[in-house]
Amino acid sequence: MITELKTIGGKPLSRFYKLPFAKGSRILTLQVLEMHTAFRVRKNPNLLAMASLSFNVGMLTISVKLDKEEPAKVYLFVAYDCLLVSCSIDTDETYLSYCAYRALRAMMWNGCHDFDEYYWPECFNVDTEQSEYIAVINSGNRLKVALKEKFKGFYKPDDYFPEVVERVVVPRAAVVGKQLITNVDSVGIGYCFANTDLVKFHTNHYPFLVPYLFTLNNDGKRFKQYNGFVFNAHDIGGINLSPQQLMLNDICFAMKKIALIHRNKHDDLPETLLEINLFNNANELELFYLWNRALPLLVQQPFTHYLYSFGMRNIAGKPMKKNMEPLAFSLTVPVLSFVLTDKGNYYEFLLRLKVNGKVLQLSKSDVALFMVRDKAKPNLWYLLGAEMDYRLMCFFSRVNFRMQVPKGYYKAFFERYVEGLERFYEVRRM
Repeated sequence: MITELKTIGGKPLSRFYKLPFAKGSRILTLQVLEMHTAFRVRKNPNLLAMASLSFNVGMLTISVKLDKEEPAKVYLFVAYDCLLVSCSIDTDETYLSYCAYRALRAMMWNGCHDFDEYYWPECFNVDTEQSEYIAVINSGNRLKVALKEKFKGFYKPDDYFPEVVERVVVPRAAVVGKQLITNVDSVGIGYCFANTDLVKFHTNHYPFLVPYLFTLNNDGKRFKQYNGFVFNAHDIGGINLSPQQLMLNDICFAMKKIALIHRNKHDDLPETLLEINLFNNANELELFYLWNRALPLLVQQPFTHYLYSFGMRNIAGKPMKKNMEPLAFSLTVPVLSFVLTDKGNYYEFLLRLKVNGKVLQLSKSDVALFMVRDKAKPNLWYLLGAEMDYRLMCFFSRVNFRMQVPKGYYKAFFERYVEGLERFYEVRRM
């Protein structure tokens, strides 16, 4: 459990005023601030000299100068559910000084302020007052607190972690018959795995399959040109297709219809945002089921490629030859496992992915939502076996596949996740 506070920076708790955060966050609102004081400033509330001086053992010290008065120091400590505020002038547990109010008011120029960047429980050595996890960077009149490179997967209480409810394996269809290789002396059809960053681009999309037409050289082996993407049956023309290709085309067309990720606008209401998220999640899961239907057909196709699309608007016209990378698909289902290691002051939680008992080498670019590949074999892609698998893979890919959790709050805030994962995956303790 998080250590109970008795003093902060050598000051007794009686010298600190408590301001509660919005529920489930570390956001202090202007409404809450002004409920706790009679002070008000209506004209130029941000017009004061203020600078961050230090961030030591979790306490932010700010210098505040009002008009012709001597500078005062305001002390801010971010606790689990509240902000503790003190001042070198007139603040205790019953009263908030004018200087403290003005400093907080200036920080809330847009009506609130998120103090999560200053919340680092159990991160400082009480003897040395140093932290092995974070670095404090002085950038002019503001201090920036950042994780050290080694701890990019650092977990703080109530940080997001994928919900562990039930692992439902999606049935994968058997290989249908035998692929009949059609004559491609003139024009043939292939299948492109279109992938992009799910967050970065304006017209981003979930990974999906799109057919393409091509012409081979006279040797029948090398591509002469790509003729265009195929979005419906009319784009194919008079090409003879195998029964497997006809079925695969129908799956691809269904994928294209739901692959675009819908985005919220800045003026969307919370109800609208919820509807958008539910809509996207439903399409994402439906795409996963379509991938499972497509894979047994896809592994039989002689021409398959990978394209990093930079967004849906780039899946149009003719594929650019230089961007199309040959690839293959495997029917083998990768297996997730975890390792929990005691590192002294903290635990490290590592995700590993195995294929036929061999641990794959992974980087962020080797995870494409439902699909993964081994860094050592970048042209061979595997489809994960369950929705929980790909949600965990996506989450861990953003933290270099490892997390760090200080022992001071491991049991209270993280152990339940580990125990939940043990119901479905191997967890080794070291």
